[in-house]
Amino acid sequence: MARAQQTVLIALVGELVAADVGVGNGCELVGIPRSTYYRIAHDYNHYRPVTNPTPHNNRHQPAALTAPERTTVVSVLEEDEYADLSVVQTYWRAFDSEKVDCSERTFYRIAASQGLVGDRRRSKLGGLVQHRSKPIVHAGDVGELWSWDVTELRGPRTQDRYRLYLAIDVFSRYPVGWRIEYNESSDLAVEMFARAVEQFGAPRGVHADNGAVMRSDALVTSLVEKNIVPTYSRPRVSDDNPFSESLFKTIKYDLNCPHHFVDIDHARTWTTEFLHRYATEHRHSGLGRHTPHEVHTGIAADTQHRRQRALDRAYVNHPERYRSRPTAPDLPGPTGINTNLSQTG
Repeated sequence: MARAQQTVLIALVGELVAADVGVGNGCELVGIPRSTYYRIAHDYNHYRPVTNPTPHNNRHQPAALTAPERTTVVSVLEEDEYADLSVVQTYWRAFDSEKVDCSERTFYRIAASQGLVGDRRRSKLGGLVQHRSKPIVHAGDVGELWSWDVTELRGPRTQDRYRLYLAIDVFSRYPVGWRIEYNESSDLAVEMFARAVEQFGAPRGVHADNGAVMRSDALVTSLVEKNIVPTYSRPRVSDDNPFSESLFKTIKYDLNCPHHFVDIDHARTWTTEFLHRYATEHRHSGLGRHTPHEVHTGIAADTQHRRQRALDRAYVNHPERYRSRPTAPDLPGPTGINTNLSQTG
């Protein structure tokens, strides 16, 4: 706004004030802030910009916490008893215990400056799994990475739910271990992985979501003892475990999948038959239309050569049917969790 225009507006406000309209109402009618009126009307040239202003964070704050008090807040935030709690819950419990006496906002501000907000839970095994950052796990060959999860299958009654434990090799999508039980148990998961490792060898890593069984001390300890590194999805981010989620959807959307199972034995029998069909017959879109069995056992290359020979014969016999020489789908390449190469299919 030009100085001449400001002068006119200030004069108008002055006339309104003289007519007992009031400064606030006068400024509102004219359309200027009340602070602008006071600043210009009393001393138009009183404001002088500071050449090198001191940033607000660097200014002395008489009411600010002292360095020892800030250290106390940080130490409270890092105490094990508060590791699974939000900053707000930590503050009020610490406040009630007379460990801190600052305000909630100050407590939160210090937590944010130290990167202690958000998901504050930690691994119980010396840092194998740290803060819940976006998991990026590569799988460049069979046996490098397994993925597993637990899903529900319907029983005959509404309250009947069977738990399907299922672990797959990420590179080949081959089911390496599974079982169906009435409930989720870390002991049952440990047994499943023990049999899978005995049959297929230990992978480098196992990825799972944040279920209690997946993070149980018993399971994590058993994996670490086999030099298997456990990784986990972020809380409430289903896309962080896409391979297991994709297979569960394939199972439940199968045209032959019963709406509900008669009993747990029925669920086990049907799942056995389905996983066999899936492993040996399902031409997977993420595997170049090879089956998980072919990729897992290393015979996919033979299938690709056979397909290429068949396409070559078809091209020689009827070249007019093709715009160019056809090629068989490529063999599956590296994939993984949250990598640019990920393709669940």
